[in-house]
Amino acid sequence: MAPKSEKHTVARSFAKATTKLGLATIIAALSLIAVPTAGAAADGQISAARAAALQQCNRLAQRYPIHEWGNTQIHLYRTCMARHGQQE
Repeated sequence: MAPKSEKHTVARSFAKATTKLGLATIIAALSLIAVPTAGAAADGQISAARAAALQQCNRLAQRYPIHEWGNTQIHLYRTCMARHGQQE
């Protein structure tokens, strides 16, 4: 068996690491809540060009289900949106 002081050192180190991880998680979650995203500021209104691009690119990508085609679906969608000059 390890001496008592060594057990306490390991436990203390684990507690510190767990606390740091917990604090980092809380800070990250709060920053996501506090900072509005660019899309949220638009009050739900999108341009006609973006709506058309979304419709066309989603139609193109849905032909390739993920379970059969792997990453093809997302790559097609991203490429299509880029061709239309839109963000994903």
